[in-house]
Amino acid sequence: MNKKVKTLMLRCFVVLFITCFCTQLSLARIWQNWRDCINSNDCTEDSSTSLLGTYILESAGYFLKSNAAYQEFLYCVEMSESKGIESADFKNALYNAIDNMKKSNAAYSNLKTASEKIPYNQEMIDQLMKFDYDGFRIKNGLNEPIFEKLRAFLSKGDIAGFDAAVIANMDAILSRLYELKVSVDKGMVPEIALIWRTSQAYTEAQLFGQYMSEVFSDILF
Repeated sequence: MNKKVKTLMLRCFVVLFITCFCTQLSLARIWQNWRDCINSNDCTEDSSTSLLGTYILESAGYFLKSNAAYQEFLYCVEMSESKGIESADFKNALYNAIDNMKKSNAAYSNLKTASEKIPYNQEMIDQLMKFDYDGFRIKNGLNEPIFEKLRAFLSKGDIAGFDAAVIANMDAILSRLYELKVSVDKGMVPEIALIWRTSQAYTEAQLFGQYMSEVFSDILF
């Protein structure tokens, strides 16, 4: 396969990836959804209009935009071997990833702060504590280490701990993105090991939030 065809196929993949993420976001069913049900006695209505629901949608939206920008950064890395380093492209993609992750973190921190001032829905807490986590994980083929980390919080009704873990996941991503930025600002391609670990951090953070949404959806619907 010649380089032009390979480049075109990879660019199409990136566009498709971003398109899929935008479509998922419009459905509001991907990351951290129904978290506000912990603080609500009625989740049968559209909770996106609530304060907590708004924070969740903001955080999820910025998280997905950050991830999409990081995928564009990976495209730049992949193409650097044949095209050389396009400094502006590298920087724009990475800076967008950082900026959107910071906004996602801020929105979720606002949610955590607001949530702590609102009583929990005890019925929802009870449902989480008696949920069949083993059966659910096996049935859906979920990543065990990540799901078990989630279970450690939800099975105890530890919502504050869960929220802190979400924020810690984003902090970990930001830390790695800033490490990448050191190399990019010097016009250099970062070490591949750091790029891999950053990709892993995104995946783990997304799955952690996604699995929460899956558990909540199973309980509520």
